[in-house]
Amino acid sequence: MIGAARASSTREYQLLGTTTITSTGSQSATIPAGTLYVEIEIWGAGGGGAGTMQTGSGRSITYYGQGGGGGGAYSKKKYQTNNMQASDTLNFTVGAGGAGGAVSSSGAAGGNTTFDTHKRGATTIQSFSVTAGGGAGAVACTTICSTSAGGVASGGDINTNGGIGDSGAGVGADGGDGGDGANGGAGGSGATSVTPAGAGTQPGGGGGGGAGINIIGRLDGAAGADGKVIVRAYG
Repeated sequence: MIGAARASSTREYQLLGTTTITSTGSQSATIPAGTLYVEIEIWGAGGGGAGTMQTGSGRSITYYGQGGGGGGAYSKKKYQTNNMQASDTLNFTVGAGGAGGAVSSSGAAGGNTTFDTHKRGATTIQSFSVTAGGGAGAVACTTICSTSAGGVASGGDINTNGGIGDSGAGVGADGGDGGDGANGGAGGSGATSVTPAGAGTQPGGGGGGGAGINIIGRLDGAAGADGKVIVRAYG
């Protein structure tokens, strides 16, 4: 939880407004009148879990449990400038969660969430390189799969990498769980003989992997969760 910082011995900064962005793609937040600084939090998207690997045919078919996707990263940045006016925009790109893999297919990587620019109309006041990376998609494999890397954060005052997606455990095994989003959403559970793979929760949870068993609804990997942005303006 972010508290109001003391401006002087006679007054404190006040929270003027909070903008929460959960839609993906190019997004913006408008600066309220009187803003002196902003605190920005961004989360990358989670990667998708891999679908059950199937090898052989007929009575020789073998099914392999698969890994969960990696969790998205987190970055926090304080931005303060004398050149900030009402109706300026702070601009972001919000990553989309990676799709889960179908049978014998890898999960897709989650998208990066970035803090891009401070603009006044079409004029760029300042550009930034603050990134909360998306988690890796789980790679379909036989035997015991590798873990899926969490997203990498950079450029903020605080940077936290995403959680690692669990590996699939091989023949007949449950799917691996998705990695947690850093300071964010939980990774989805891997599929079992009873339950399908669970999707990650927003922001940034990785999707669970498919189970190593031939049951309809248990073979697909689940999707990772989308990223997110929160902007708090103080004045």
